[in-house]
Amino acid sequence: MKTIRHTGTLFYYDGPQVFEARDGIGGHYIAVAVEPIDSHEQYLVSGVAPERLRQFRSGTLDLRSLLAEPVEDEWYLATTAGGLKEPLALVRQNTSLRESGFLPDDGFVLHDRVADESVLKEARERRNLVLEIATEPPEATTDHRIRVNTLVGLLHYVQVMVRHAYRTAIKGRAPQPGQRENHMMDVVVPATAGSFKVVLEAAQLPDMFGYNDVALGLQKIDMLFENIGNPDDTLETLKENRGHLAGIYLKLMRFLVDHQTGLHYSWAEPTSIRPSSHAVTEAETRILVDALSSITHLGIETITLEGRFERFNRRSGSWGLLTNEGRVSGKVKKGGPSLDGLQVDGRYRFYCEEEIEEIDITGRESRKIYLNTHEPL
Repeated sequence: MKTIRHTGTLFYYDGPQVFEARDGIGGHYIAVAVEPIDSHEQYLVSGVAPERLRQFRSGTLDLRSLLAEPVEDEWYLATTAGGLKEPLALVRQNTSLRESGFLPDDGFVLHDRVADESVLKEARERRNLVLEIATEPPEATTDHRIRVNTLVGLLHYVQVMVRHAYRTAIKGRAPQPGQRENHMMDVVVPATAGSFKVVLEAAQLPDMFGYNDVALGLQKIDMLFENIGNPDDTLETLKENRGHLAGIYLKLMRFLVDHQTGLHYSWAEPTSIRPSSHAVTEAETRILVDALSSITHLGIETITLEGRFERFNRRSGSWGLLTNEGRVSGKVKKGGPSLDGLQVDGRYRFYCEEEIEEIDITGRESRKIYLNTHEPL
């Protein structure tokens, strides 16, 4: 008799409702809870192709579609007597699965399910804000693996997006005392077995009331993902957050497209009633990137600088301004304002546009500042 072993629970509600399993020679199976029999849990089991299982885990394929097209024209029922730690014996069924009444309804997609409560449990145990991110790249199809550049790049873009979301959220007021904007989250649990979930914790502990300012940034990110399936609504939200936050969001979407994967995240504070969760599938990232690729200037942030004019180079259009925060260098675009007549050591106000051109692995950003207009002080 054929047997399988549970390898990972995909959806849990008062017990495992959907899980994946392997047989003795490495074949992949999906199991779905159906009506119990004689007080024992009973599961519909079907063989599945590894790539289709990955698509289901990443939210691009619904459960009915996964089950309705098995690897072989056969399906099974299995009952649990000793729980899922023991092998499950499969009983082959002779009727059509489509006519069995066991197939779930259309539209059950993992990313639409209630968030895993583990992130809330983790936040309460750590007494701090916790963020969990998960991805399903193509290399995870047949084995538990992820490319180093995919994992590092994903963590990198998430960290940078949290930073800019936080800056956007607190614009106009002082940051939380001791908050370091360049280092906001720490990895506390690496990629966990059976999935690529990485748990991050706020680098700074919450205040005496249990509140952490990083939550403001994550709430901003939630807004960007809220209408992920509607590119028009997403574009409107990006326009409302025009600047570096919108620019980093678009860079993250392009990164996901390049690495053929989606993203699922959940976060919670110790005082949260439930976690906040959002996801974007691989298919949705491609639609978004195609829809937004023709939109320019979303990632450009307008800034105002005041300081002492130090230098300029007429040929290259470069200039320098000594501000209270330090020396700032920039350029004048072709057709931009002339710097003729500005006095070295004179004080001026520069109205500029700032673009993030690239971000290195440490999170340092290479920026370009372009002068739009200026006035004396």
